[in-house]
Amino acid sequence: MTYKLIFKKNVIKFIEKRNPKDKENIDSKLKILKNNPFPNSLLDIKKLSNSPFYRLRINNYRFVYDIIDNELVILMLDGDNRGDIY
Repeated sequence: MTYKLIFKKNVIKFIEKRNPKDKENIDSKLKILKNNPFPNSLLDIKKLSNSPFYRLRINNYRFVYDIIDNELVILMLDGDNRGDIY
């Protein structure tokens, strides 16, 4: 069962500004995320404390997302450099 990824505009802009190598790396990790958006051994995912959201770490970048299970949707809320996102 594959989830559908929905991005907020700020996340799309953030990804578009990355260099081609980083974009490719982000894209490959997001493909894995679509198959299993919960913490697993393939990706560095953590549930944020006191929050319904999850954090995905890709190198020095962090992405915050929410999972809407009944619709099989991953809503990508924010993406930024480590240290700038929280």
